[in-house]
Amino acid sequence: MQRRKQTLEGLLAENERDYLTALHQNAQRLLKPLNVVNPYASQLTFLSDKTRTRRDHMKYLTLIQSIALLHQYQRDIKTAEHRGRKLEYLEVTKDDIRLANQLAHDILGRTLDEMPPQTRKLLLLIQGWVRDSGQPRHEMIFTRKQLRDAVLWGDTQLKLHLSRLVEMEYLLLHRRGLTFTYELLFDGDGSDAAHLNGLIVP
Repeated sequence: MQRRKQTLEGLLAENERDYLTALHQNAQRLLKPLNVVNPYASQLTFLSDKTRTRRDHMKYLTLIQSIALLHQYQRDIKTAEHRGRKLEYLEVTKDDIRLANQLAHDILGRTLDEMPPQTRKLLLLIQGWVRDSGQPRHEMIFTRKQLRDAVLWGDTQLKLHLSRLVEMEYLLLHRRGLTFTYELLFDGDGSDAAHLNGLIVP
């Protein structure tokens, strides 16, 4: 790395970095510091029962605001009066949310290849089982015994991989008295592409 900096290629790369940094800073200077209002905020879904997902939720909402702010010259600036003050703001559009969802999968999502092969295999078995049941994914709540009977895995192996899927937030664990039930949260296509569960466009 240090030797590369001494070459012409290294000099050109450093110059390119400086050029791009200046270009981005100049573009940022063109943006006005406007408020952004999201009329769809209450309709957006995002898991927030774990610390990681709560942090990611704020990042997701900020991503939506940033996209709206970047489009400020293509939008009408709206105003509201409050206590004698005129407040200017932009409104988030459904297109902003669509773009944020695409970016969120890549930025905040996880890939299935991050998990051990047997855990991934179980996730895909559960996904197929839920799909074949004909019930909507969010309505199919199941016990470990029901899953064991469906996938024909041993209890010890199943318990280990279920706990991993809960920890990685692909399954949601429900506690009803002494009974534990599970809900499939994963709504991806099973490919190696990064995916973030539960995003919708209102």
